[in-house]
Amino acid sequence: MKITKLNADSSWLWEINGLNVLVDPWFSESQVDFHPHFSTQYHLERQPEISDIPRPDFIFISHPFTDHCDRETLVQLSMEIPVICLPVIQRKMQKWKHFNQFLSLHEAPFLLEKISKTGFLDLVHHAYLISDGVSSMCYAPHGTRKIHDAKAADILLTTVTTYELPFYLGGTVNLGLNKALQLAEILKVKTIISTHDEQKRQAGIVAQLSKRKYTPSNQFLTLTQGQVFEF
Repeated sequence: MKITKLNADSSWLWEINGLNVLVDPWFSESQVDFHPHFSTQYHLERQPEISDIPRPDFIFISHPFTDHCDRETLVQLSMEIPVICLPVIQRKMQKWKHFNQFLSLHEAPFLLEKISKTGFLDLVHHAYLISDGVSSMCYAPHGTRKIHDAKAADILLTTVTTYELPFYLGGTVNLGLNKALQLAEILKVKTIISTHDEQKRQAGIVAQLSKRKYTPSNQFLTLTQGQVFEF
């Protein structure tokens, strides 16, 4: 399996059994939650052009939020590319009337399962297990608190940043390095690779109320934009 980091946030190109899977592409200048005055985030680095990326065979969207499911970016892609996602994300994207085909996780042409135990109201802390039959990885861009038993992976792709909001705005969004290390131990992973740790420019109410903590460490790898990791 081979993964390529496409930006400093959590956009990836995964190569699985010869298939190109585009993951959580957000290449527009900014993303807005609910209203610009509530929360807006801006990339600080130049983003890839869709034409610079190999044509994906599939698109995988892990979360419904605009920094994972960015309409401005996604509608630039062919409507014929199948989208793999959870039902709540499918319902959101179907309103755009762009993509023709949606697949559930178990319909993906490789092993893809949600292994996190999340409550009905927790749309943030999803963790997925992906495998090509030989190698496997866990993708948990916000981190996760609890997973189903007896799961293991070779690598863990997760946030190492703690990003906290007041409880009435969702509490801790990114669970940080300590939770990443705990999850890595449970999964018996060999390597942690950071994702969703971009330093962004923020504006709006959320920016004023948020607290962010990131500490460089030799306990995880940080790939640069365009860097490839093969396992």
